[in-house]
Amino acid sequence: MQFYFGEKDSDDFARHLLSLLLKDPEFGKKINKNIRIYSARLKEFCAEIDKDFLINLSNAKLGKLYISLDELHTELYTWGWLPNAVDMFHANFTNYLKDFLSKKIESGNVNQALVALTASPKKSVLQEDHESLLNVIKLKQANVPAAKFNKALEGHQNRYFYLKHLWLGKEGVYDKKYYLREINKFIRSGENAKTRLYKESAALFETLEKRRALIKNLRLKKKEIDLFDVYADFAVTKLFRRAAQIYWAYKMDFIFEEIAKRLKIPIIMVRFMFPNEIKQCLENGVLDRKSRSELSARSKYCLYYAEKGCDLVLFGKEADQIEKKIAIAPTEDIRELEGQVACLGKAKGYAKIINSVAEMKKMRKGDILFSIATNPDIVQVMKLAAAIVTDQGGITSHAAIVSRELGTPCVIGTKIGTKVFKDGDLVEVDANKGVVRKI
Repeated sequence: MQFYFGEKDSDDFARHLLSLLLKDPEFGKKINKNIRIYSARLKEFCAEIDKDFLINLSNAKLGKLYISLDELHTELYTWGWLPNAVDMFHANFTNYLKDFLSKKIESGNVNQALVALTASPKKSVLQEDHESLLNVIKLKQANVPAAKFNKALEGHQNRYFYLKHLWLGKEGVYDKKYYLREINKFIRSGENAKTRLYKESAALFETLEKRRALIKNLRLKKKEIDLFDVYADFAVTKLFRRAAQIYWAYKMDFIFEEIAKRLKIPIIMVRFMFPNEIKQCLENGVLDRKSRSELSARSKYCLYYAEKGCDLVLFGKEADQIEKKIAIAPTEDIRELEGQVACLGKAKGYAKIINSVAEMKKMRKGDILFSIATNPDIVQVMKLAAAIVTDQGGITSHAAIVSRELGTPCVIGTKIGTKVFKDGDLVEVDANKGVVRKI
């Protein structure tokens, strides 16, 4: 799937959002608050949905349920995409904070200061998942009764099993066997879970102490501190939102399966229907031949364009003609790229381009991971990487958040990193300066 955006429109909107944040950082706090509220509502709504529940619904009620879920998810996305919009495409928020810091400290220390000031005391969903599993392992290493261990493991699984699902659920969800393998792998490594938890807690405390000291040294005003807090929390609420959306996508599979069964079409075709089309087809109880043919074409290849008050889907020759008009910038002679600093450090290694689970097998410890945008499903290879580089940027990017939690050097927002670098290229990453180069 390719995603395109208007260069000028996205910059204009980002500038407008940034002006609102600078005028009153409380607006940023409101964004983060609403992301948490609507994420919680979405998860709560989805909790009761299962196959048995859906089977007993009439077509009309099934359609109404789908529309209600779509509207709630849209409300979440309306708030959830504001942090992306202000920083993902042109790094507007990041660049403002860097410019602000450059007037207070030497230019060579700006990236380090930005990373320090945007450290958050709040833990992401991924960090909570990680710590929860360590606490289960701690029980195992303490030789507690099997019943107590199994209860703790079951509780962990019930809270986080769905995180593997992502949007289409091709890889399924995390089961008990997966967690037992992870537990046994950790124990075989010789590490102690209690010690690891202590070290990670101490490291976070040290990071926050450095942040407090820097705030004091720079004599930041409350409004300025609030801006750095909002920026940091944008990263945390991004993963909070994404976890709720993954749970929603997991539950939506049950709904799509039920709709597909009733309309007698493949589930992939249901995924390419608009909400109003689903509602209407369920009310009619049938999908006509023309609609079936169009949905089949959409599911193979289509172009979707949207703006306020307008939805447009093109497929076949019309979609091909538009795709051919999209200019692709040459990348052959480029040997060095710059991006945003997400996590400090330097590393050298061989490039590995990984955008899906199927590509994970080529990753080796010490390689440099390149990805358009990382996701929760490839965290295992992120742990092997000597450094991480992504095309997409912004403080809300998954790579930015996870790299900080792992302490792995990371440069985001290179835009064309996965096109410039190829598997096996010897690469140097200077995440102190945001530079990636072929050696």
